[in-house]
Amino acid sequence: QAAMELMGAWDPGVIASLTPDAQPLADLAWFPFPSVEGGEGDAAAMMGGVDGYSCSADAPQQACADFLNYIATKDVQEAYYKAFSAPPVNTEAQAVVSESYLQEILTAYNSAPYVSQWLDTVYGQNVGNALNTGVVDMLAGKSDAAGIIQAIDDAAAKE
Repeated sequence: QAAMELMGAWDPGVIASLTPDAQPLADLAWFPFPSVEGGEGDAAAMMGGVDGYSCSADAPQQACADFLNYIATKDVQEAYYKAFSAPPVNTEAQAVVSESYLQEILTAYNSAPYVSQWLDTVYGQNVGNALNTGVVDMLAGKSDAAGIIQAIDDAAAKE
């Protein structure tokens, strides 16, 4: 038996912030989402965020471009990894990653045929929030899987 959750690569840093020694759990690992026999899609595909940094439409264009290019540099991405235990997206900075579970994520991500947006994001704010709240309620023992489906259906009916 194992406890597992569908989370982003940033989660080890969050988990570390919750442990007494501020370190990720010693047995923390990563594995691809289980495939379903006969299911559609590519088992090597990943789910992830295509969100990130942006600038206001009113921002000076050159300053915005310079800022976005700066935060994607090798040095900044390495510092981001060291600060937050989140794998850098800059491939030149990925060599600094030392945790095996993050190395496995990077290997899978870098070879994925495509990355799909997070499900709650795809659903939009109303339905996505209902999904997220439903999962939290289920994990807290306040609901069950049927409650998640009902919450999603109720939110979708309002759109």
